[in-house]
Amino acid sequence: MTDLHRNVALAGLLLLAACGPSGNDSTDGGAGGGAEPALETPVETLEAALHCTEFAHPEHPVVLLVHGTFTAGREQYEWNYLPLLSARGFDVCAITYPDRGLGDQQISAEYVVHAVRRIHAQTGRKLAIVGHSQGVSVPRWALRWWPSVRAAVSDFVAQAGPVHGTVVADPTALLAPLGLPLPEGNASAPLLPAAFRQFGPTSQFILALNRDDETPGAVDYTAIYTLTDELVQPVLPVPTAAFEFGQANPRVANFLTQDLCPTTLVDHVTIGTVDRLAFELTIDAITHAGPADFTRAGGMALCLNPLPIIADPALASAGAQTLLTILQADAEAGFPDPHLTTEEPPLKAYAQ
Repeated sequence: MTDLHRNVALAGLLLLAACGPSGNDSTDGGAGGGAEPALETPVETLEAALHCTEFAHPEHPVVLLVHGTFTAGREQYEWNYLPLLSARGFDVCAITYPDRGLGDQQISAEYVVHAVRRIHAQTGRKLAIVGHSQGVSVPRWALRWWPSVRAAVSDFVAQAGPVHGTVVADPTALLAPLGLPLPEGNASAPLLPAAFRQFGPTSQFILALNRDDETPGAVDYTAIYTLTDELVQPVLPVPTAAFEFGQANPRVANFLTQDLCPTTLVDHVTIGTVDRLAFELTIDAITHAGPADFTRAGGMALCLNPLPIIADPALASAGAQTLLTILQADAEAGFPDPHLTTEEPPLKAYAQ
Protein backbone atom coordinates (compact mmCIF):
# COMPACT_ATOMS: atom_id res chain seq x y z
CA MET A 1 0.00 0.00 0.00
CA THR A 2 1.37 3.42 -0.93
CA ASP A 3 1.58 6.33 1.49
CA LEU A 4 -1.24 8.02 -0.44
CA HIS A 5 -3.48 4.97 -0.04
CA ARG A 6 -2.64 4.75 3.65
CA ASN A 7 -3.54 8.40 4.18
CA VAL A 8 -6.84 8.05 2.32
CA ALA A 9 -7.75 4.93 4.30
CA LEU A 10 -6.84 6.60 7.59
CA ALA A 11 -8.92 9.65 6.73
CA GLY A 12 -11.88 7.40 5.96
CA LEU A 13 -11.57 5.55 9.24
CA LEU A 14 -11.37 8.80 11.20
CA LEU A 15 -14.48 10.10 9.42
CA LEU A 16 -16.42 6.94 10.23
CA ALA A 17 -15.32 7.10 13.85
CA ALA A 18 -16.50 10.68 14.15
CA CYS A 19 -19.87 10.19 12.45
CA GLY A 20 -20.84 6.64 13.33
CA PRO A 21 -23.16 5.58 16.17
CA SER A 22 -20.26 4.76 18.47
CA GLY A 23 -18.59 8.14 18.06
CA ASN A 24 -19.02 11.34 20.06
CA ASP A 25 -21.36 13.55 18.02
CA SER A 26 -20.88 16.67 20.10
CA THR A 27 -19.27 18.64 17.26
CA ASP A 28 -20.16 16.57 14.18
CA GLY A 29 -21.74 18.65 11.44
CA GLY A 30 -23.80 15.65 10.29
CA ALA A 31 -26.19 16.15 7.39
CA GLY A 32 -25.61 19.88 7.31
CA GLY A 33 -21.81 19.70 7.23
CA GLY A 34 -19.36 22.04 8.89
CA ALA A 35 -18.63 22.87 12.50
CA GLU A 36 -21.58 23.20 14.88
CA PRO A 37 -22.05 24.09 18.56
CA ALA A 38 -20.64 21.38 20.81
CA LEU A 39 -23.10 19.42 22.92
CA GLU A 40 -22.50 19.66 26.65
CA THR A 41 -24.55 16.58 27.55
CA PRO A 42 -22.74 13.20 27.43
CA VAL A 43 -23.65 11.10 24.40
CA GLU A 44 -24.62 8.18 26.66
CA THR A 45 -27.21 10.36 28.40
CA LEU A 46 -28.60 11.62 25.11
CA GLU A 47 -28.78 8.11 23.72
CA ALA A 48 -30.64 6.78 26.76
CA ALA A 49 -33.32 9.47 26.32
CA LEU A 50 -34.23 8.36 22.80
CA HIS A 51 -36.78 5.59 22.20
CA CYS A 52 -37.87 4.43 18.74
CA THR A 53 -40.07 1.82 17.15
CA GLU A 54 -38.46 -0.47 14.59
CA PHE A 55 -37.39 1.38 11.45
CA ALA A 56 -39.46 -0.58 8.94
CA HIS A 57 -41.37 1.98 6.84
CA PRO A 58 -39.01 3.78 4.46
CA GLU A 59 -41.94 5.23 2.49
CA HIS A 60 -42.55 7.81 5.25
CA PRO A 61 -40.35 10.21 7.19
CA VAL A 62 -39.51 9.11 10.70
CA VAL A 63 -41.65 11.04 13.20
CA LEU A 64 -39.88 12.48 16.24
CA LEU A 65 -42.28 13.37 19.07
CA VAL A 66 -41.17 16.09 21.50
CA HIS A 67 -43.09 16.44 24.76
CA GLY A 68 -44.19 19.48 26.72
CA THR A 69 -43.38 20.78 30.18
CA PHE A 70 -44.12 18.62 33.25
CA THR A 71 -44.24 15.38 31.29
CA ALA A 72 -41.91 12.97 29.44
CA GLY A 73 -41.69 11.56 25.94
CA ARG A 74 -43.22 8.12 26.19
CA GLU A 75 -45.42 9.25 29.06
CA GLN A 76 -47.13 11.83 26.85
CA TYR A 77 -47.27 9.80 23.64
CA GLU A 78 -47.33 6.08 24.48
CA TRP A 79 -51.14 5.97 24.64
CA ASN A 80 -52.06 8.23 21.71
CA TYR A 81 -49.73 9.46 18.98
CA LEU A 82 -47.23 6.64 19.13
CA PRO A 83 -49.65 3.72 18.52
CA LEU A 84 -51.82 5.72 16.11
CA LEU A 85 -48.89 6.84 13.97
CA SER A 86 -47.44 3.33 14.05
CA ALA A 87 -50.79 1.93 12.86
CA ARG A 88 -50.65 4.33 9.91
CA GLY A 89 -47.26 3.02 8.86
CA PHE A 90 -44.89 5.52 10.44
CA ASP A 91 -41.69 4.80 12.30
CA VAL A 92 -41.91 6.82 15.51
CA CYS A 93 -39.37 8.06 18.04
CA ALA A 94 -39.80 10.03 21.26
CA ILE A 95 -37.25 11.80 23.39
CA THR A 96 -37.32 12.79 27.05
CA TYR A 97 -35.28 15.78 28.11
CA PRO A 98 -34.32 16.33 31.76
CA ASP A 99 -36.41 17.24 34.80
CA ARG A 100 -39.74 17.40 32.98
CA GLY A 101 -38.63 20.43 31.03
CA LEU A 102 -38.04 22.70 34.01
CA GLY A 103 -34.38 23.37 33.21
CA ASP A 104 -32.51 25.40 30.61
CA GLN A 105 -34.14 24.81 27.22
CA GLN A 106 -30.79 25.28 25.53
CA ILE A 107 -29.66 22.04 27.19
CA SER A 108 -32.95 20.30 26.42
CA ALA A 109 -32.45 21.16 22.75
CA GLU A 110 -29.32 19.01 22.70
CA TYR A 111 -31.55 15.95 23.07
CA VAL A 112 -33.32 16.91 19.84
CA VAL A 113 -30.02 17.55 18.06
CA HIS A 114 -28.68 14.13 19.03
CA ALA A 115 -31.94 12.36 18.15
CA VAL A 116 -32.14 13.93 14.69
CA ARG A 117 -28.51 13.13 13.93
CA ARG A 118 -28.77 9.54 15.07
CA ILE A 119 -32.07 8.78 13.32
CA HIS A 120 -30.96 10.39 10.07
CA ALA A 121 -27.62 8.56 10.14
CA GLN A 122 -29.30 5.23 10.84
CA THR A 123 -32.15 5.49 8.32
CA GLY A 124 -30.89 7.87 5.66
CA ARG A 125 -34.33 9.47 5.77
CA LYS A 126 -35.54 12.90 6.72
CA LEU A 127 -37.56 13.41 9.88
CA ALA A 128 -40.84 15.09 10.72
CA ILE A 129 -40.81 16.70 14.17
CA VAL A 130 -44.09 17.00 16.07
CA GLY A 131 -43.87 19.08 19.23
CA HIS A 132 -46.34 20.24 21.85
CA SER A 133 -45.89 23.30 24.08
CA GLN A 134 -42.22 23.38 25.17
CA GLY A 135 -41.83 20.60 22.62
CA VAL A 136 -42.04 23.46 20.10
CA SER A 137 -39.46 25.85 21.51
CA VAL A 138 -36.88 23.12 22.20
CA PRO A 139 -36.80 21.78 18.60
CA ARG A 140 -36.86 25.34 17.29
CA TRP A 141 -33.65 26.01 19.19
CA ALA A 142 -32.09 22.94 17.58
CA LEU A 143 -33.27 24.01 14.12
CA ARG A 144 -32.02 27.54 14.70
CA TRP A 145 -28.42 26.76 15.64
CA TRP A 146 -27.57 23.35 14.14
CA PRO A 147 -27.44 23.21 10.30
CA SER A 148 -27.34 19.40 10.43
CA VAL A 149 -30.77 19.40 12.10
CA ARG A 150 -32.26 21.73 9.49
CA ALA A 151 -30.84 19.58 6.69
CA ALA A 152 -32.35 16.38 8.14
CA VAL A 153 -35.87 17.68 8.90
CA SER A 154 -38.63 17.97 6.29
CA ASP A 155 -41.58 19.06 8.48
CA PHE A 156 -42.12 20.69 11.84
CA VAL A 157 -45.60 20.65 13.40
CA ALA A 158 -46.02 22.99 16.37
CA GLN A 159 -48.99 22.34 18.65
CA ALA A 160 -49.75 25.15 21.11
CA GLY A 161 -46.17 26.35 20.92
CA PRO A 162 -44.88 29.56 22.52
CA VAL A 163 -43.28 30.65 19.25
CA HIS A 164 -43.13 34.23 20.49
CA GLY A 165 -43.26 33.36 24.18
CA THR A 166 -46.24 33.69 26.48
CA VAL A 167 -47.27 36.47 28.85
CA VAL A 168 -48.34 33.83 31.36
CA ALA A 169 -44.66 33.16 32.08
CA ASP A 170 -43.62 36.80 32.27
CA PRO A 171 -44.50 38.65 35.52
CA THR A 172 -43.53 41.98 33.96
CA ALA A 173 -45.82 41.52 30.96
CA LEU A 174 -48.67 40.45 33.24
CA LEU A 175 -48.37 43.24 35.81
CA ALA A 176 -47.62 46.23 33.57
CA PRO A 177 -51.01 46.38 31.77
CA LEU A 178 -52.75 46.20 35.16
CA GLY A 179 -50.87 49.20 36.50
CA LEU A 180 -49.39 47.10 39.33
CA PRO A 181 -45.88 47.67 40.70
CA LEU A 182 -43.14 45.65 39.05
CA PRO A 183 -40.42 43.74 40.94
CA GLU A 184 -37.25 45.78 41.42
CA GLY A 185 -34.06 43.82 41.02
CA ASN A 186 -33.44 40.15 41.50
CA ALA A 187 -34.04 40.27 45.25
CA SER A 188 -37.77 40.84 44.77
CA ALA A 189 -38.12 38.71 41.64
CA PRO A 190 -40.02 35.47 42.19
CA LEU A 191 -38.24 32.13 41.94
CA LEU A 192 -39.30 30.36 38.78
CA PRO A 193 -38.02 27.31 36.87
CA ALA A 194 -35.36 28.27 34.35
CA ALA A 195 -37.53 27.23 31.42
CA PHE A 196 -40.32 29.54 32.59
CA ARG A 197 -37.92 32.47 32.51
CA GLN A 198 -37.15 31.61 28.90
CA PHE A 199 -40.83 31.60 27.92
CA GLY A 200 -41.23 35.35 28.49
CA PRO A 201 -41.99 37.25 25.25
CA THR A 202 -38.99 39.51 25.81
CA SER A 203 -36.62 36.85 27.10
CA GLN A 204 -33.21 36.60 25.45
CA PHE A 205 -34.09 33.01 24.52
CA ILE A 206 -37.23 33.99 22.58
CA LEU A 207 -35.56 37.01 20.99
CA ALA A 208 -32.66 34.85 19.82
CA LEU A 209 -35.05 32.23 18.44
CA ASN A 210 -36.87 34.76 16.28
CA ARG A 211 -33.93 36.93 15.29
CA ASP A 212 -33.45 37.17 11.51
CA ASP A 213 -35.57 34.13 10.55
CA GLU A 214 -38.43 32.46 12.43
CA THR A 215 -38.53 29.50 10.02
CA PRO A 216 -34.95 28.58 9.07
CA GLY A 217 -34.01 25.91 6.57
CA ALA A 218 -35.93 24.12 3.83
CA VAL A 219 -38.46 22.93 6.42
CA ASP A 220 -42.25 23.12 6.19
CA TYR A 221 -43.77 24.71 9.30
CA THR A 222 -47.31 24.09 10.57
CA ALA A 223 -48.61 25.82 13.70
CA ILE A 224 -51.84 24.71 15.41
CA TYR A 225 -53.25 26.67 18.33
CA THR A 226 -56.51 27.35 20.15
CA LEU A 227 -58.38 30.41 21.39
CA THR A 228 -58.98 28.66 24.72
CA ASP A 229 -55.34 27.94 25.49
CA GLU A 230 -54.89 28.88 29.13
CA LEU A 231 -51.07 28.91 29.01
CA VAL A 232 -49.89 30.20 25.62
CA GLN A 233 -51.20 33.75 25.31
CA PRO A 234 -52.05 36.05 23.63
CA VAL A 235 -54.00 34.46 20.80
CA LEU A 236 -55.59 37.70 19.54
CA PRO A 237 -55.02 39.93 17.71
CA VAL A 238 -51.60 38.49 16.85
CA PRO A 239 -51.22 34.85 17.97
CA THR A 240 -48.00 34.23 19.83
CA ALA A 241 -48.16 30.58 18.68
CA ALA A 242 -48.02 31.45 14.97
CA PHE A 243 -45.03 31.51 12.63
CA GLU A 244 -44.52 34.70 10.57
CA PHE A 245 -48.13 35.73 11.12
CA GLY A 246 -49.61 37.69 8.22
CA GLN A 247 -46.77 36.87 5.84
CA ALA A 248 -47.24 34.85 2.67
CA ASN A 249 -44.61 32.17 3.17
CA PRO A 250 -45.54 29.02 1.21
CA ARG A 251 -43.62 26.89 3.72
CA VAL A 252 -45.79 28.10 6.62
CA ALA A 253 -49.39 27.38 7.64
CA ASN A 254 -50.98 28.77 10.81
CA PHE A 255 -54.25 27.30 12.10
CA LEU A 256 -56.46 28.71 14.86
CA THR A 257 -58.74 25.76 15.55
CA GLN A 258 -61.81 27.99 16.08
CA ASP A 259 -61.29 29.56 12.65
CA LEU A 260 -61.64 26.09 11.16
CA CYS A 261 -64.28 24.62 13.48
CA PRO A 262 -65.94 27.49 15.43
CA THR A 263 -67.53 25.27 18.08
CA THR A 264 -64.45 23.23 18.89
CA LEU A 265 -63.42 23.09 22.54
CA VAL A 266 -59.75 22.32 23.06
CA ASP A 267 -57.30 23.55 25.68
CA HIS A 268 -53.53 23.63 26.01
CA VAL A 269 -53.15 19.99 27.03
CA THR A 270 -55.72 18.30 24.82
CA ILE A 271 -54.53 19.99 21.62
CA GLY A 272 -51.29 18.03 21.95
CA THR A 273 -52.69 14.74 23.19
CA VAL A 274 -56.24 13.80 22.09
CA ASP A 275 -57.67 16.54 19.86
CA ARG A 276 -58.78 15.04 16.55
CA LEU A 277 -58.47 18.21 14.46
CA ALA A 278 -54.87 18.78 15.56
CA PHE A 279 -54.06 15.13 14.92
CA GLU A 280 -55.46 15.08 11.38
CA LEU A 281 -53.72 18.35 10.49
CA THR A 282 -50.50 16.83 11.81
CA ILE A 283 -50.96 13.69 9.71
CA ASP A 284 -51.65 15.79 6.63
CA ALA A 285 -48.52 17.90 7.18
CA ILE A 286 -46.16 14.95 7.53
CA THR A 287 -47.58 12.97 4.59
CA HIS A 288 -47.58 15.72 1.95
CA ALA A 289 -45.16 18.24 0.54
CA GLY A 290 -45.59 21.64 2.13
CA PRO A 291 -47.34 22.45 5.42
CA ALA A 292 -50.76 21.12 6.43
CA ASP A 293 -53.86 21.88 4.38
CA PHE A 294 -57.25 21.88 6.14
CA THR A 295 -59.29 20.87 3.10
CA ARG A 296 -56.92 18.08 2.16
CA ALA A 297 -56.90 16.85 5.77
CA GLY A 298 -60.69 16.38 5.73
CA GLY A 299 -62.12 19.88 5.82
CA MET A 300 -65.46 20.49 7.49
CA ALA A 301 -65.95 16.76 8.00
CA LEU A 302 -63.39 17.06 10.79
CA CYS A 303 -65.65 19.56 12.55
CA LEU A 304 -68.49 17.04 12.54
CA ASN A 305 -66.43 14.49 14.48
CA PRO A 306 -65.45 16.16 17.75
CA LEU A 307 -64.61 12.89 19.52
CA PRO A 308 -61.03 12.69 20.77
CA ILE A 309 -58.55 10.37 19.13
CA ILE A 310 -58.54 7.06 20.98
CA ALA A 311 -56.03 4.41 20.07
CA ASP A 312 -57.39 0.99 19.17
CA PRO A 313 -57.21 -1.07 22.40
CA ALA A 314 -55.45 -3.83 20.48
CA LEU A 315 -52.75 -1.36 19.52
CA ALA A 316 -52.63 0.52 22.80
CA SER A 317 -52.65 -2.37 25.29
CA ALA A 318 -48.89 -2.84 25.15
CA GLY A 319 -48.44 0.92 25.31
CA ALA A 320 -50.64 1.15 28.37
CA GLN A 321 -48.57 -1.44 30.18
CA THR A 322 -45.38 0.38 29.21
CA LEU A 323 -46.90 3.66 30.43
CA LEU A 324 -47.63 2.13 33.84
CA THR A 325 -44.03 0.94 34.05
CA ILE A 326 -42.77 4.42 33.13
CA LEU A 327 -44.98 6.13 35.71
CA GLN A 328 -43.86 3.70 38.40
CA ALA A 329 -40.21 4.34 37.56
CA ASP A 330 -40.83 8.10 37.65
CA ALA A 331 -42.43 7.82 41.08
CA GLU A 332 -39.50 5.82 42.41
CA ALA A 333 -37.04 8.36 41.00
CA GLY A 334 -38.56 11.15 43.09
CA PHE A 335 -39.17 14.78 42.24
CA PRO A 336 -37.26 16.43 39.38
CA ASP A 337 -34.91 19.33 39.97
CA PRO A 338 -37.11 22.45 39.59
CA HIS A 339 -34.14 24.62 38.46
CA LEU A 340 -35.52 27.61 40.38
CA THR A 341 -33.94 30.93 39.52
CA THR A 342 -34.60 34.67 39.62
CA GLU A 343 -32.90 35.18 36.26
CA GLU A 344 -33.05 33.72 32.81
CA PRO A 345 -30.17 31.34 32.03
CA PRO A 346 -27.55 33.21 30.00
CA LEU A 347 -27.48 32.60 26.27
CA LYS A 348 -24.88 30.15 25.08
CA ALA A 349 -21.95 31.73 23.26
CA TYR A 350 -23.09 30.38 19.90
CA ALA A 351 -26.42 32.21 20.24
CA GLN A 352 -24.90 35.60 20.99
